[in-house]
Amino acid sequence: MPNENILIIDDEPVILNLSSEILGAVNYRITTAHDGEEGLKKLIAGDFDLVITDIRMPRMDGMTLIKKIREDISTDIPVIVTTGHGTIEITIESLKHGAQGFIMKPFTPKELRDTVEDTLRKSNIIKENIKLKAFLPLFEINRRLFSEVHIDRLFENIVEEAAKAMSAENASLALAENDGFLNVKAFIGKVIEGDRERIKIGEGIAGLAAKEKKPVFLDERTKTAVSVPILSKGGLIGVLNLAKPAGVKPFINSDIEMLSILCGQAGIAIENAMLYERVKSSYTGIIATLASAIEARDPYTAGHAIRMAEYSKSIAEEMGVSGQAIETIYRAALMHDIGKIGIPDNILLKNGPLSEDECRIMKRHPDIGSKILESMDGLANVARIVRYHHNRFDEGPKEELSGNSEEIIGTRIIAAADAFEAMTSIRPYRKAIPAAEAAEELKRMAGSQFDPDVVNVFIKILIRHGII
Repeated sequence: MPNENILIIDDEPVILNLSSEILGAVNYRITTAHDGEEGLKKLIAGDFDLVITDIRMPRMDGMTLIKKIREDISTDIPVIVTTGHGTIEITIESLKHGAQGFIMKPFTPKELRDTVEDTLRKSNIIKENIKLKAFLPLFEINRRLFSEVHIDRLFENIVEEAAKAMSAENASLALAENDGFLNVKAFIGKVIEGDRERIKIGEGIAGLAAKEKKPVFLDERTKTAVSVPILSKGGLIGVLNLAKPAGVKPFINSDIEMLSILCGQAGIAIENAMLYERVKSSYTGIIATLASAIEARDPYTAGHAIRMAEYSKSIAEEMGVSGQAIETIYRAALMHDIGKIGIPDNILLKNGPLSEDECRIMKRHPDIGSKILESMDGLANVARIVRYHHNRFDEGPKEELSGNSEEIIGTRIIAAADAFEAMTSIRPYRKAIPAAEAAEELKRMAGSQFDPDVVNVFIKILIRHGII
């Protein structure tokens, strides 16, 4: 049964009463106004699904009213024009101004009911099509958000996707903290709350949206800036803030609906990323502990894995390796020498150069390490990198790595970082060499033992950090 809100505007009390009775009888909710000026005020204050207006009225006529509705209130609310002075010119002019229906006075109850029903039906179809077209990009946005587990990049992606979808000039994401504040984690342009990076919950539009857990406009009249809460089953996660430039179409109801859905998905993605960060931190801690336990057998290599892993991570980031692959490379770097657990102490701790047979045994440690790691859940790719991290560049990638460019670059990054860290560290059979000399050795062996691109990036990092 119908329950739409309809505003009827006419300066003739008889028409108002008759129209109200006809439409009220089929359960439409009716509001009336006696001229365009009164009707405009009620439109601004209320929420209507349809407007029925006369053309000739005192103070503000129907054409002016329709124009103001389209310019100041809504581009999609349907309007039906009623008039007792119907001409082809009036019909054309009303359609140009955005009217969807036209009724000549006097009209029968059936004519009014049929016109209202038809106009609302067409309007709903148009709205659903517009909504569907608007929401289709959400599927792709969701896919991109859920594929990112690096928390800081996820914050940036949420802001970028929301700003793009809403044509916003300024956008920011603030995360709710346990101290009662929102901390801005990512932004484009300006933060809505001025230059503040910490916003108290309950203050400003972002703080108010967080407190009330519903969208809040900076100005209910202009509706060009809005804060939308990011919620989850666990409660408030944060707030997404968006502002459009002056002169641009304001936020409408469908925009807020789309933003609310986007924030709901963003909340899930953030929770997933936070869980991943906690698991990753715990997992990496276990791996680092294992690496330290291995190094504890040899005091000369203490801290080698951690330092080398940091070098490897920096190189991978500089070379534009994906976030997940960077984490894999970092883990492989931490565990690259785990296979030394299977090397006898008389060889591993020998105070002098190794014999040919001893070298052959020592060179087994990547294979030993790989076998240990590949038996652990989720470390198959780490195991492959560890197995081939001593592979020379001029030998080309091993068949097992063919087709996986990120694992190949991982072996080459670790090879260069491992060599540099080893050369600049003290060993029982030699002194450490200066970092500058080690860098020259990397450059000399670039193209043969080491990947030239990796070496070039590594040298730039060493220079930037004042190491050489």
